[in-house]
Amino acid sequence: MRSIFFAILCAATPAMAENFICAGQNPDWELTITGNTGIFEFERKNSFNIPDTAVALGQEWPQAKPLIGDFDTAIAILDQDSCPTGPIAVDVLTQRGQSPILLTGCCEIRE
Repeated sequence: MRSIFFAILCAATPAMAENFICAGQNPDWELTITGNTGIFEFERKNSFNIPDTAVALGQEWPQAKPLIGDFDTAIAILDQDSCPTGPIAVDVLTQRGQSPILLTGCCEIRE
């Protein structure tokens, strides 16, 4: 089921190779996106491949980036909403064991 979801999520849109620094508080976490690679730090540090970026049909935003690792996966959804600490809002959906975790925060575009 998870493979089908990621295949649908990634289909038909070219990769958007933008670089972002994202973070959230309560709980603290950080996500760095450099091209097609992500480093996610929440309770532990993980490296992820980002095979593609999906966008809302007919729009440039929001962007959904599937984060695929050897043992973990996540989805980062970025949107051009105003955030207290950056111009882009982000939601990260991941899990620990059988428990889903939704983290919120803000991103800045890295040059």
